[in-house]
Amino acid sequence: MSALLHVWIGAALAIAGWAIPRLTAGMRRLSVAALLDAAPLGFVFSVLFVASGRPIFAGAVAFALGAGFGFADWTMRTVLREPVVFTALSELPQVFTHPHLYLPFAGTETVVGGLAMAVLAGLALLVAEPAVTPPHPTGAAVLTGLVGALLWRLGREPWLGVAARALRRLAPSGEPFADAARLGPVAMLIVHGVIARAERAARRARLAAPAILGERAPACPIVLVQCESFFDARRAFPRLSPDILAGYDAACAGGSHGRLTVSAWGANTTRAEFAALTGADDAALGYDRFNPYHALARGRIGSQVWRLRTAGYRTICLHPFDRRFFRRDLAMPALGFETFLGRETLGGGRTPPYMSDPELARHILRSLDQAGPRAFIFAITMGNHGPWLKDFSSPPADLIRGPTNSGKLFIDGRVKSSQGEAELHRYLEGLRQSDEMIQILIDGLARRGDGGLLGFYGDHLPSLPHVFDRIGFDDWRSDYAIWSADGVSRRRDLHAHELGRVLVDAALAPANRAFFDAVVAAAPDA
Repeated sequence: MSALLHVWIGAALAIAGWAIPRLTAGMRRLSVAALLDAAPLGFVFSVLFVASGRPIFAGAVAFALGAGFGFADWTMRTVLREPVVFTALSELPQVFTHPHLYLPFAGTETVVGGLAMAVLAGLALLVAEPAVTPPHPTGAAVLTGLVGALLWRLGREPWLGVAARALRRLAPSGEPFADAARLGPVAMLIVHGVIARAERAARRARLAAPAILGERAPACPIVLVQCESFFDARRAFPRLSPDILAGYDAACAGGSHGRLTVSAWGANTTRAEFAALTGADDAALGYDRFNPYHALARGRIGSQVWRLRTAGYRTICLHPFDRRFFRRDLAMPALGFETFLGRETLGGGRTPPYMSDPELARHILRSLDQAGPRAFIFAITMGNHGPWLKDFSSPPADLIRGPTNSGKLFIDGRVKSSQGEAELHRYLEGLRQSDEMIQILIDGLARRGDGGLLGFYGDHLPSLPHVFDRIGFDDWRSDYAIWSADGVSRRRDLHAHELGRVLVDAALAPANRAFFDAVVAAAPDA
């Protein structure tokens, strides 16, 4: 085989690797952004070719990277209803440190098997393919160093601003689906990432507004629970037993409640979390809205947490998981929490089963006892985190009204037996435990008799694409409730960024306990 033919085959493999994610994104034509879209794989191909002198090997590696990215992008579009976005790069290390949270959604066997085959094929090509040019590993290292230095320089002002202005000429819309289809999926990551970095300092300065000072009110404990994958499942599955969420219904009977508009489906917890704690909507975050903890939340961020802290409250965050996950160890102090307790202190499993929601509820009440009445506790649950992989032979009998036809789950009056059925059963069991947590907190706060407030909301819907696709359920909203012992039940739909302000306004309002009507009525319609 001639050297030129080797080069053509290697280049063809690299181009095919570039084309796969473009096809996934619906990209059908070339544009000026195509050069930017092809640059990363072109660089990989060039460096490996120079280093090894083996173009087919270099092309095969580029193809594997492109195909792997395309598979990840397709998986996210299917499971999370959005493509890969630039902030996902900060989560890449977590795929290796917490694989159980990522790989099962794509298929653990598929991912591991594909990776192993790619590595073995690459090694075989490296050994079997003869070098068509003299290998120059030093030259490849120098080239890599030069490109790395250039990128480092472009990441600093004033060149960062220059690069961002140049990329804005490509007219990105800021919407991942549209930009991936028009610019190319890789180009979209570069454009969004560079512009976000250029705008970040100004956004951080605007968000770091000083907290409101001088607010004082009779001390009342405040608990806000972000419940993993919680929503009122009876909206999607009308034949569920109504008392599966008896605790949530009790919370709704004691205060404001309704649908909560969140900007993620199936994952990306930090979006609802940051919105609820800060009051910042997506427009205020720009491109950092995809994951505010990626880089934005590093300095002090104005929030309802700081507002309570300046009003004399102790501010405590409880999360029975790795404190470094999603960089919360950096973000929580920036948001105003003086204490952040993770799995190292609270306990709980690093892998499923995690700490159950009822057990976390008891930790919350113990923390209130220790901190006193002027305390704000924000708890992030893990008990009902997906994937829900455990098999159930039949659903628990008391979850479903009506006949179950030998254990198959009835959905909208029809028997559904699908890939997602066992996952749904396990999710519903977790949902019932989340509901038990709500009741434990309501009972504990009621016993204290010091006017405590309980806020509770779902961060996003569960990632159950096989189930929701089959029943045609497409409502992205989760649910929330704000309870107090003498609260008045009122239905009001909110956006996630309104929730924290409504809760804190209620806590810091004058001690007239009919505040729910006034505070919630003042919130704009969702």
